[in-house]
Amino acid sequence: MRSAASLIVTAPLAALAGRTAARGDTACNYGVLMVRRVGGGSFGGALVFPGGVQDEQDKGPGDPHVACAIRETYEETGLLLLTAAPPALRARADASFRVSSTSFRDFNSTIGATALRTHALARWTTPRAQQNRFDTRFLMLNIGDGDKFALSQLGQEHVQASELVELDWIAPDQALRDNRTTLALLPPQAYMLHELSQFRRWQDLARRAELLDRTVADRSMEPVLSRRSDGRVVALFPGDRAYPDMQENERPGDADLFCREPHAPGLHRMEMDPAPAGGFLATNLIRTVTYGQPRL
Repeated sequence: MRSAASLIVTAPLAALAGRTAARGDTACNYGVLMVRRVGGGSFGGALVFPGGVQDEQDKGPGDPHVACAIRETYEETGLLLLTAAPPALRARADASFRVSSTSFRDFNSTIGATALRTHALARWTTPRAQQNRFDTRFLMLNIGDGDKFALSQLGQEHVQASELVELDWIAPDQALRDNRTTLALLPPQAYMLHELSQFRRWQDLARRAELLDRTVADRSMEPVLSRRSDGRVVALFPGDRAYPDMQENERPGDADLFCREPHAPGLHRMEMDPAPAGGFLATNLIRTVTYGQPRL
């Protein structure tokens, strides 16, 4: 299993003037950065958060998960989420940046001092049924009014053609509304968008992020996916009353996958429909337990 990190980047809509997050009707005053990968692979055609697999250059005095998330986000989108441009970077007049492979060797020590503040949100493990498995930390980074260097780059983010085919700033409630019909998501991203959508104001989300319990965020979330007799797929999460004993290779019965009373105790699951090109549509998170990633 490979270690990976993913970054949930948010910014107020006022700072994203003219960006795609401003389209449509949303009750949220902020957008979330999401990307679509080249070729789909295990991600299918779903929108995901930027991120990737840890490598040697992420090791150093700082947190390797933070280093990986910041580096991958930069490589994929061109956004360098630091407090200021490090001397190793060459800034052009248009504030776009290029980093040589040699300068990345000291990248972890650089961002250990100047990375914008991140918050550990969750740790997800790829289901055992899948061949390529990842142990992924999800971190949140909220770009605020005081983050001048990061704000100066908004509007200049770009698709790294070798890795992405699309990037988008989208409000959480808008993403979930589009997910009902056309916008495919994977369980981790859908789960976190459901949590984010509870916050209409970016300011409230940023304050809540400061209170997240890192210990709880480090609990592994390994979903178990099963198809119901009606065609819907159910992802069971740890703490759900039907979550199987992984050591015994148990599988939930069909009756266990139907949720007649969504407010009943002992439920931690997501119902969804498979999307034709990969990912899932019409995701519905049902959570009446406190186990798993911290609640926002």
